[in-house]
Amino acid sequence: MNKFRWQWVYLLFFAFVGFAGLSCDMSPTEPQVDPDFNIDYFGINVLPFDQLPRTHYSESILDELDYPMDEDSIYIFVYRGDTVLHPLVLDEMGIIFVAFYYSTGDEYYLQRAEAHARKLEEMADKYNGALYFPYSFEVSFFSDLLSPPWYSGITQGEALLLFVRLYNFTGNKHYLELADRTFASFLTFKEQSPVWITTVDNLGYFWIEEYPADEPSHVLNGFITASFGLYEYYLATQNPTARRLFLASMTTIKHYLNDFRVPGDISYYCLKFRNQEPKYHRMHISQLLQLHRLTGDEFFEEMSQLFYEDYHE
Repeated sequence: MNKFRWQWVYLLFFAFVGFAGLSCDMSPTEPQVDPDFNIDYFGINVLPFDQLPRTHYSESILDELDYPMDEDSIYIFVYRGDTVLHPLVLDEMGIIFVAFYYSTGDEYYLQRAEAHARKLEEMADKYNGALYFPYSFEVSFFSDLLSPPWYSGITQGEALLLFVRLYNFTGNKHYLELADRTFASFLTFKEQSPVWITTVDNLGYFWIEEYPADEPSHVLNGFITASFGLYEYYLATQNPTARRLFLASMTTIKHYLNDFRVPGDISYYCLKFRNQEPKYHRMHISQLLQLHRLTGDEFFEEMSQLFYEDYHE
């Protein structure tokens, strides 16, 4: 299967919906309320691979990241002097290698991406039929202490994205099975289980939590990143539940985005601790533009511009 399978997937889909550029979501534009969480209507646009989030990387990034590698050339992480498997590092390196494969056609990069995906599969914990990719080390996030094993919504979302992309480029159904089981982790809520990455707040809004603590912190960049995985999984599978969760994610982000904004200053990283970091403010600006491309909703583009006007270097 060559690297252009992705484009053929989308060309066939465009033929089905009628013409390129048409939103694949043909629902009416009236807001809807799900019995479990709030869902408003958004378009879901089909984009070519090179217009998707996380597809443009310079090969110099491998030097910039400066992660060590193990004897199998798998990128690892140094934590308090020890080398550990960091699931988000595995996700991100796999995604980077898929992007290199797309841009160069070099099978070496696809092999590197698949090696990182295999390592994720090997380390996965299984709960209620879902795959979770554990952190084996303790993390303190302000006053929240997360003890191993713990699981992160951003990590689950990026793993989902990696498996979907590998399925699209290779046609190997095992990657689709891994994507299905990773997606299942989004379906168990805080209110239902001690192992969770998703929750619904007291106003009925759906959240994907980067740091799943007793009192959720609501990290914006982690939530948006995880939603990219839902978007691509929906396009690959047409799973109606994935569509609902993606729309619920967009509904929550749109509803709360002004709470993250600090007019004339750096936006909040999360709502619980309201810390401000320039790096993540720049990321918010970029991610909101990406949400505009995925949904066509001008609100996200307008808010990206406002965030930029509030603070830029």
